[in-house]
Amino acid sequence: MTDEQPKTPPPQQPPPYPYGHYPPQPPYNVYAILSLALGILVFPPLGIYFGNKAKQQIAATGERGIELANAGVVVGWVLTGLLAAFVLLWCFMAVTMFGMFGLFSATTVSVAS
Repeated sequence: MTDEQPKTPPPQQPPPYPYGHYPPQPPYNVYAILSLALGILVFPPLGIYFGNKAKQQIAATGERGIELANAGVVVGWVLTGLLAAFVLLWCFMAVTMFGMFGLFSATTVSVAS
């Protein structure tokens, strides 16, 4: 008699996954892409508008792009604030310069006789 252990078969490898394809992903929402592009490059309030519209459409249709829509809204608000500050500063500078040169002063207006 021998103290030999019975041979066990080698562990079985799981069968490879069958070849197949992933299901197609939903498309990106066009308004989400536009919100980020227009918010950065063209006119920031358009980014806010298209971002909010994209969020509504994504909730209804299940498309991708909620991240783009959120980024478009945030960038739109930040750049709109900067644009408003720039316009206010520009108006202040214009009034200051015209006031300094006397264009708004009543003493520079001469009456022709």
